[in-house]
Amino acid sequence: MGEEIEVIHSWSAPRSLSTSLMYSFAQRNDIEVLDEPLYANFLRVTGVDRPYKEELRSEMENDGNKVVKEVIFGAGVKKYRYCKHIAKQRVPGLTNELMKRGKHFIMIRNPLDILPSFEKVVPPSFLELGLAELVSVYSELSESGRPPPVIDAADLRKNPEATLRGLCEDLDIPFQDSMLRRKSSLWS
Repeated sequence: MGEEIEVIHSWSAPRSLSTSLMYSFAQRNDIEVLDEPLYANFLRVTGVDRPYKEELRSEMENDGNKVVKEVIFGAGVKKYRYCKHIAKQRVPGLTNELMKRGKHFIMIRNPLDILPSFEKVVPPSFLELGLAELVSVYSELSESGRPPPVIDAADLRKNPEATLRGLCEDLDIPFQDSMLRRKSSLWS
């Protein structure tokens, strides 16, 4: 059936253009994408309120360790699996395998650019922005001897091809021109 695939973990704060980046990776012919696979677990563990909370928890697996084992690191049909993670969703109790396996990178965006967009969705707070958790992800990976590449959303917006080529090089995967050709692209 499926084979073990190489997992690429994207870590960011909310409203950091991470969804646009995920869609660029989704255009590749060798990758499948997961959009915030740990979100239901985050809602369960933190008790954070969202209007769609119960619907989401009924549609997504909310046992974080099961998600890590069976969804994130489960068998696949393509060579790579791209996981878009919001750093605050890496809550206590998750298996260490999440950080030990796969290739990780961090996407940052100036908080002054995040806040106006974010407050339209949820009132901003230290927890909701998850910037401390993003620093924690960086520190943990660096301390383990695997400092993650860091890309800036402003660079992605200004020069998408160079930024995507550089990221692919850092991740040791081939760049594909298809990453630049997506519908409703912020940089097309």
